Amino acid sequence: MSNITIPLKFNKEDTIYTIKQVKFKNICPICKGTGIIKYKNKDMKCPECMGKGELISDKQTSIVVDEPFKIKSVKINMGDNHIRSIRYRGTCGLNEFNRAEGNLFFTKEEAQQRCDELNKERMTIDIKDIDIPKDFRNSKPSIDKIKRKLDYYKNNNKFDKDIIIDRDRVLQDGYITYLLCKMFNVNNIDVIVQDIKSNIKNDTVPTTPKKKRPRPGFY
Repeated sequence: MSNITIPLKFNKEDTIYTIKQVKFKNICPICKGTGIIKYKNKDMKCPECMGKGELISDKQTSIVVDEPFKIKSVKINMGDNHIRSIRYRGTCGLNEFNRAEGNLFFTKEEAQQRCDELNKERMTIDIKDIDIPKDFRNSKPSIDKIKRKLDYYKNNNKFDKDIIIDRDRVLQDGYITYLLCKMFNVNNIDVIVQDIKSNIKNDTVPTTPKKKRPRPGFY
């Protein structure tokens, strides 16, 4: 049996960082974060937050873990002559994590950039509902770039870049991801929604303003 050399992005001696999801914490509007209210001139525990001074939402946000991620082991899942997944098991302080390469970073700044991206507004959309501007349709992505993104998808079972649309559902970024979705018959996908439109030209937008019905579930 021949040996296979698998290049790893991270090694045990590297100082790296990871991210995690936590629930939103909001200051209690009743006690203003003190956990105490006045009732008949007496201090009482706030009944809204039960004295904690904050309310925890079901909504989650991504944050950077303060402590560096120390790699303990690496698990590589092979199949059909290619890598299915690479997982890194390690610790951040006293906490143990199992992370894919996409959730590990060489610097805190890179990790924070990923958190900022994950925390953007998202929605699930039918791929057919995305309007593709002329600039994208006329572009020709390089074969090498498509191959790299295709290999990433096969190895990680996800795309390496999100699709970004504006509030009119016009594509702003992630055209290759869009093409791969069409290739793999992915009908519904989570996309990032941004408020500010770019300067991308879209010949599908009429020059004469036209009243449009709001799309269900978008607002």
